[in-house]
Amino acid sequence: MNLKLIPLCIAAIFTLSACDKLGSFGFSLDKTESTSSDQSKSITKDRSIGVSDSNQFSVKMPAAALIAESMRDFLAQQGIKPPFRKAFIGSGSATLSGKVSTSTLNPAYVAAALAISASYEPALAWPSFINDHDFMIRGAAMSDFANSISTEIVSKISSQALQNPDDAKAKIILELGKIPSATLEAIYSKALAGAKASQLTQNLAGSSSPIEYKIGDSAVSAGSNGFQVAKNGLTWFGGGALSGKSYDISMSSSLSTALNQRLDLNTKESSGSSETAKISADIKH
Repeated sequence: MNLKLIPLCIAAIFTLSACDKLGSFGFSLDKTESTSSDQSKSITKDRSIGVSDSNQFSVKMPAAALIAESMRDFLAQQGIKPPFRKAFIGSGSATLSGKVSTSTLNPAYVAAALAISASYEPALAWPSFINDHDFMIRGAAMSDFANSISTEIVSKISSQALQNPDDAKAKIILELGKIPSATLEAIYSKALAGAKASQLTQNLAGSSSPIEYKIGDSAVSAGSNGFQVAKNGLTWFGGGALSGKSYDISMSSSLSTALNQRLDLNTKESSGSSETAKISADIKH
């Protein structure tokens, strides 16, 4: 055997062995990359599904505006039309029930809807149907009451999954109907007493709003967006705010489909657990 060929054979063997290992390592890399790619696709798909699920109830509407619209619709069914502020503030009654006609069914609820609607009605100047002093007191009591009732309503429905604006309006009037009439009267009585006990300062120097005055520690203004109350550096009520915060109501669709929707309050206050005992809404799809 030629001794000169032995080193060459050994070198050839090492070369083949190294190629085999390198080829195997290369295949391992390809497999890892393929697995990583598959995982990336899986993660992307999962994320896509998650986004689709989270967007199922993505339509939101300002709660304050929807509550105001619901109250106007409810009043229209009772035959009560604008101007609402003159009807509410123009009345000297110290009770809610006294703010509406004696022939009105469920007067406390109708008057509550009247107060909320009147709070959002545009104001262009100081009214001529009432003196400024009484207007400031009753206006402050009205907006305080409207804020309290609207905040209570939105706290009950803000977490509910609603179908559309028609469904939201039905739920809003439903929640109004769940508040006992005696409670409505007590809340307004407290707001009126607080306003009467507060010091008044009328702004006659001119401002960006047609109407502006200070009552207690609050500043009240009224303009094209209705009444607004500023308290502790915040817009407490008005301009979309309820008790210093803006709320949204979520629903599946922003489209209204109801024809001749009927919102009816039931005065039976003993069965507060049943929605149908409080309100019926004829929603036709």
